[in-house]
Amino acid sequence: MRIQQGGNQMKTDLLIVGGGPAGLSAAIRGAASNIDVTLIDESFTVGGQLRQQIQQVDSLPKGYSPSRGVEILAKLEKEALHSDVKILNNHTMVGTYENGEVGVTNGTDTFPIRAKKYLFAPGAAEEAIIFPGWTLPGVMTAGAVQILLHRELVLPGEEALIVGSNDFALETAQQLIECGINIKGIVEKGDKVISENVGLLSYLNTYQIPIYLQSEIEMVTGKGEVESVIVQTNETQIKMKVDLICTASTFTPIVETFQLMNCHLAYQYELGGWIPIYNQGFQTTNDSVYVAGNAAGVTHLGAILLTGEIAAVHALATMGKISNVDDVLDELWEALSSLEQAENMQRRYENIQAYYKLKGLPLPKI
Repeated sequence: MRIQQGGNQMKTDLLIVGGGPAGLSAAIRGAASNIDVTLIDESFTVGGQLRQQIQQVDSLPKGYSPSRGVEILAKLEKEALHSDVKILNNHTMVGTYENGEVGVTNGTDTFPIRAKKYLFAPGAAEEAIIFPGWTLPGVMTAGAVQILLHRELVLPGEEALIVGSNDFALETAQQLIECGINIKGIVEKGDKVISENVGLLSYLNTYQIPIYLQSEIEMVTGKGEVESVIVQTNETQIKMKVDLICTASTFTPIVETFQLMNCHLAYQYELGGWIPIYNQGFQTTNDSVYVAGNAAGVTHLGAILLTGEIAAVHALATMGKISNVDDVLDELWEALSSLEQAENMQRRYENIQAYYKLKGLPLPKI
């Protein structure tokens, strides 16, 4: 969307769009080098999904100890505050101006922001699972369930069925159990459980939660809300009385802001779908724009934090604020490689190769 010039212009060295863990990590790293950093987020407060993550995360970068998501957020908020990062909550990027500035609105006024570099960390969207009755009240994603439980302090139901068996699904199942909600079962389309988290699997086994492999939702029924569900297994149909269907599927990177800035995209199935093409500093094909976090095809929290730092370091180097950038990036990439699955790292290297091929530049050593 192109918007007409208007409103008072704001200037900053680094504009970050998205106040989740990647955006906050980038903001802190940028401000530490004494540049002017502005962060905007569409929500009333920063943190993104960290605001409702109460589970402990063990594999984190240097400088973090094993902590719950909400504790990591508290640490990031404190550091951002002490680093003089300018945070604009309830602000949304809505378009670009012909001169390259971005348009930002607070719902009342729209104004331009000019930055030397732009770093977008918009996150990812949960994919819905479609089946007959999926629009009934009582069918919701795992992310929505966690928001109700931990931010709104509302129980989403009493009798629940989980659809999906990834880590997010099992973590949500555990949290529902801890809140007193009865889990009738876990439905998985594949022939094995996706999660390899031994602790979560052991916890659910303690409660004798049935897992239905090679199974799908046949139909959800109810008068105005979820009342029952039919599960089709590879052998029979099972009907259950439930009032909550919690779905946990894949996450799709949010890329609209990159499209607005004319960044090239590439499809990487293992990384979530369409993502911006970027180099080893997470700089996109638009030299002014960087990507970090889920939008870069990263899902592990520790890796998300690192992508924010890597992008900030590269942006700082282009501003002449870091002299030993190669050494710093090598150390950060080594940490990132230790946290990500080998297949995901291979796809990431392919995305980086696409950047240099598109730019007509020789491949660097990564």
